[in-house]
Amino acid sequence: MTTATVPAPVSAPWVWTARELAARKDWIIRVGAEGLAEIDAAIARVKTMGKPLAQVTAQDFALPSLARDMARVKSLLADGPGLCLLRGLPLEHYDRADTELLLWGIGAHVGRAVAQSYRGDVIGEVMDMTHTGDARRAYRSPLALNLHIDSTDVVGLLSMRKAQVGGESLVASSFAIHNAVLAERPDLMGLLYRGFYCRHSEPESSGEAPTTGHRVPVFGTVGDRLVCNFHARPMARSLAHDRLEDDPRAGEALEVFRTISERDGLVHRMMLEPGDLQFLNNRVTLHGRTEFVDFPELDRKRLLLRLWLAMPDWPPLPTGMLTH
Repeated sequence: MTTATVPAPVSAPWVWTARELAARKDWIIRVGAEGLAEIDAAIARVKTMGKPLAQVTAQDFALPSLARDMARVKSLLADGPGLCLLRGLPLEHYDRADTELLLWGIGAHVGRAVAQSYRGDVIGEVMDMTHTGDARRAYRSPLALNLHIDSTDVVGLLSMRKAQVGGESLVASSFAIHNAVLAERPDLMGLLYRGFYCRHSEPESSGEAPTTGHRVPVFGTVGDRLVCNFHARPMARSLAHDRLEDDPRAGEALEVFRTISERDGLVHRMMLEPGDLQFLNNRVTLHGRTEFVDFPELDRKRLLLRLWLAMPDWPPLPTGMLTH
């Protein structure tokens, strides 16, 4: 797409405002007693197998009575609002290893887990790590986390502990933002479709080139659908350090997108309670969180476990949309 081409507004189930999402409850699934008993049985059964976590399959972690709910999760992600919340997992009954197995096992019924960094970690901790002196990544600090996507099809976030104050989860429809930018600043849409270079935060550790050799589009087509691919911080880092853009409006386009994405009318706010498992389709939603004040004790600090999932049934992102 050239900067002279103006797209049309998007109309789809994954286009919604904060008020519209709050008014519907079809994306919230409460796990019942039978399902919880099955999860307990699956955890016990897998533990007898002696398999490493990364080798546990959906068949190993069988959940027959939850099959309809798992199919609904996938449908909500692919053809619904692009998010789903499983509620009511009694984490107080599990130790840390069993909790990770629970997250992995449920995730195996949704998609295929993938590594979250060059280190190969498949379950990440979203936690304030300033006490370690390593809070370079935004999710490892108590500061507000701007709306963004993760570099995978679906992200699962399992809430284990809340902060003392704050730390609300923020979710927005990427294409409600698309339509708002289109209505107000159609002159910038071409730049968002063309995209921006992305600069990695830790290229010296991963061994990757510091900056992509291609622009990564914020909006683009995959298969027969438009997707959003908003890598907020890597794009901003490149604009600030690499000086590769040939259009002086590039920074303005990124800032207009960011500003509109944070409007109250577009952002749905919710507090994830312990035992809530949130799944998000990164192709059609953005997510973030508010600033928080944590407990001083390490074992009381806000903690979410993160799982990244690839969706084998979805068309893969083309090379030009990848940040590595």
